[in-house]
Amino acid sequence: MSDKQAPQFPEFRVLAPSEAEEIYQFSKARWSDNPETSKDLFLEWSAPWRKESLEHYLKLGWSIARRDPQTGRMLGYALAQPFLFFRKQTQTVWIEYVEAETPALVAEIVDTVVRIGREKHMQRVLMGYREADLGLGEVIRARNGRMIEDDILEFPTTKG
Repeated sequence: MSDKQAPQFPEFRVLAPSEAEEIYQFSKARWSDNPETSKDLFLEWSAPWRKESLEHYLKLGWSIARRDPQTGRMLGYALAQPFLFFRKQTQTVWIEYVEAETPALVAEIVDTVVRIGREKHMQRVLMGYREADLGLGEVIRARNGRMIEDDILEFPTTKG
């Protein structure tokens, strides 16, 4: 997770609106396979990966997918968007949702959004976070993440 050289992201791609159905199917399959969520038919209505949400996030150019380099199969993704003038910061990135096949991939995706935010001169990356979320401990330490609210994690991205 070092920034000593210009970041390379060969397995990551910015998601396009044309990939909405693939993302929807990826998350719906994982939701259906989870015995805790599959019984709640209304959960999909408010899911971050519902079609209206995907339409919004994918057109902004900040959502990324992590793919298998050999097959191109999606392994995980993040929905994110920039916004301006928040908490005295000019430019901030909000990660709305991250989903991946493993906690290690979730951490890799979050770390990549933070590194891209840094390269694009954003000042902060924010995301919702609960202590029960697994896999982000190393990213939080390496990227100086800190809680700014009970459930909001902040990563500074300014160079200095």
